[in-house]
Amino acid sequence: MTEGRSLALFDFDGTLTTKDTMLAYLVHTRGWLGVLPGVILSSPWVVGHLLKLVPNDVAKVRLLSAVIGGMRRSELEEAARTFADRVEGWLRPGALERVRWHVEQGHDVWLVSASLDLWVGPWAERHGLRLLSTRGRWEGDVFTGQLETANCHGPEKVRRVREVTDPDAYDRRYGYGDSSGDAEMLALCDEVAFRPFRA
Repeated sequence: MTEGRSLALFDFDGTLTTKDTMLAYLVHTRGWLGVLPGVILSSPWVVGHLLKLVPNDVAKVRLLSAVIGGMRRSELEEAARTFADRVEGWLRPGALERVRWHVEQGHDVWLVSASLDLWVGPWAERHGLRLLSTRGRWEGDVFTGQLETANCHGPEKVRRVREVTDPDAYDRRYGYGDSSGDAEMLALCDEVAFRPFRA
């Protein structure tokens, strides 16, 4: 253990933000009229996930493929850049201040998100944060709607954290999350905030 080093792990959707950003990004990119047919097409898998009958990564791929599969990188990345502006309005009170406090203290800060790097990446970059997230698959400049990595959720969050750092090497470990998908990541930490930044 290295004296004085601290690690801070933040979930993104629902922890720092007041809403899930995947559907919000899809609507931002395609508009409701563009999203609705894909929602209807993927609804058996989405409903199945809500009923805990379908894994979240399967439902995610079905929805992403139906709505933005086949779109070009330039279009999706431009939408993601403007989407980062909208995310600022969905941050929970005090959330960004807490992130900045960790940065100012010199802690190693990571966003660890099941959302795709496609739309979380520009926001993380804007605030100088390192990101561990689900990555989408591309064929050249075309988004396939599939996942390049395992969905960064549950035990996968821990695996991804351990790929980039050794949590046991830190003097203090802070964790911030809001759902069962964060449980394993929070178990790494000795200072845990579950569903923080709520009035």
